[in-house]
Amino acid sequence: MDRRQFLIRTGLAAGGLLLPRFFDRALAFVENHGEPLIEAPLNAADTLSVRFDDTYVFYLGDPAEYPPPAPTFREWFILNGQNIEKWAEEWELEPGGLDEPVPEDHWFDCWALNHCSMAQAFSYLRHLDLGPDFGTAGSNAAGELRFQDCPGICSTYTAVETDDLISISLLQNRLNELGENTRLDLSDMHKSRWWQS
Repeated sequence: MDRRQFLIRTGLAAGGLLLPRFFDRALAFVENHGEPLIEAPLNAADTLSVRFDDTYVFYLGDPAEYPPPAPTFREWFILNGQNIEKWAEEWELEPGGLDEPVPEDHWFDCWALNHCSMAQAFSYLRHLDLGPDFGTAGSNAAGELRFQDCPGICSTYTAVETDDLISISLLQNRLNELGENTRLDLSDMHKSRWWQS
């Protein structure tokens, strides 16, 4: 598990006035409204959804998605950039076996690890400079994101989590600072992962 925090920056001077730090405004908003302060880009290119499942979890795509039907071995090898002949031999496929579907349990594991909306959010956020490792910046940092990469034996859980609303505010602010043009969507925040509309 990788844990990161957000750096707290000092306020900016505007016309001689010292503006409050974003952290202070976000904390006051959370305390007064019971929800994160989200200052999203107006024409965001991407959306990260937030849902609560014992903890707040981030999704890049539909949070209530189910895996699509298993692809054929041929489609699966192409999807993963694998050499078809080599992997057909590795899987000991009979002639014509390339056009058979990948076994459901194997396909689900692959989908959960790499293609589901939680894994997509994990992959997207993991490669951004969101802040220092947890506990390394002292009082100059706040919040926490946990990058869960298969935390248990035989686990396919790949996700980014947080336990608090201020971290959601700080994530949106950091995405803005990085010029990511991504907004956090809280409209389904209190629906469970498998809630259907």
